[in-house]
Amino acid sequence: MRLLDTVVLIGALNTGDRHHLASAGHMDELREGVDTLVPAVVLLEADLVMKARGYNTDERRLTWRALEGWISAEKVVPNTASSMQGAISLQEMGLDYFDSLIASLAIESGATVVTTDRALGGVVSTDW
Repeated sequence: MRLLDTVVLIGALNTGDRHHLASAGHMDELREGVDTLVPAVVLLEADLVMKARGYNTDERRLTWRALEGWISAEKVVPNTASSMQGAISLQEMGLDYFDSLIASLAIESGATVVTTDRALGGVVSTDW
């Protein structure tokens, strides 16, 4: 199983991102039936990134509408109570909040995280 990190969503949306083409390819895996999923916390983090970058409500709606074409409900995976608990240990090791939630879910499910984030690569299997 592969879990997409927030950098994939952001990169797919931003045509000026240096990883745009690769990110869009990873997003296409969601529609192709490949064993690729999006952690629910990635959706939350992406929305917070948009808010922090000054997206207004209409821009956020438009962005989510675009992402909806890639991310169907069955492709979203929630964190479990045990993965939330595991994330705390990863935070104590220095991983940031959202990275710890993604990494803990990956550890629990034996998944690889699709990311360019080196911090995640220090604790879980990653791919790009």
